[in-house]
Amino acid sequence: MGGELNNPATYNLQKLRNLQDALKKQNPALVTEITVSFQTGSGPRTETYYGVPLWELINNPKAGGGLKPGNSGVNSKNSFLRQYVLVDATDCYGAVVAIGEIQPNFEGKTVLVAFAKKGNDGKVVPLTDEGFARLVVPGDKAGGRYVTNVRNIVILSASPSPLKPKYF
Repeated sequence: MGGELNNPATYNLQKLRNLQDALKKQNPALVTEITVSFQTGSGPRTETYYGVPLWELINNPKAGGGLKPGNSGVNSKNSFLRQYVLVDATDCYGAVVAIGEIQPNFEGKTVLVAFAKKGNDGKVVPLTDEGFARLVVPGDKAGGRYVTNVRNIVILSASPSPLKPKYF
């Protein structure tokens, strides 16, 4: 995990589990379990995932330590709204989540970096068929941003527009 972060870090399955435990101790109300339904190429799917909220992974002092100021362009007001999270998989598949989607004072969506799911028998099992971590984006109708086999999580900023200002 890197990019525009105060504390870039490397995670493995055990570090994610430990972080989830530490965050739950810090805030028992923190959502670390999400049941989602989404469309896949082989039909609809409903799963319950367990993991660390992406916002906490980025901002909690025990994890990413917060966003560094990004490229604000000409106007620095709410500059974090120009920032986004690029999640890459081991097969080079990737997806983007805007910081405004997960920032609690804006959309506040609980996007999860999951490391386990509920199995068919109801027990919590590791994501062995999906790599050790998977991005879970509740509310998406299709599972396109449900990146499996997460390799990199990078925070970046959109560059300023190359177009000259125009008025409507």
